[in-house]
Amino acid sequence: MRGFVASLTYIKKVNEVPEELLPYIRFRAELEKREIKGDEMVAIFNIVSTTSYVPVFLDDAKTLKEIEEEVEKSGHAKMNHESRVAIENFLRYG
Repeated sequence: MRGFVASLTYIKKVNEVPEELLPYIRFRAELEKREIKGDEMVAIFNIVSTTSYVPVFLDDAKTLKEIEEEVEKSGHAKMNHESRVAIENFLRYG
């Protein structure tokens, strides 16, 4: 069986994310028992060839490895190369 691939869609503040993606963020926040304020940075990954999205909150000091593990656990997918580079750049330069 072939694995799923996660592609980075956005890195934005929650209050800047398109309305149609907010249910995914709210669901993730509930799982993490987190209150959403709107100024949290979030990376949103699309599971390629599906309509599923995996949000990862970036306001906690996370490493690339932790983000990859969260995407794998939540989305059963591995980040593609371009997404990995974009996340590395965000973590390095903000």
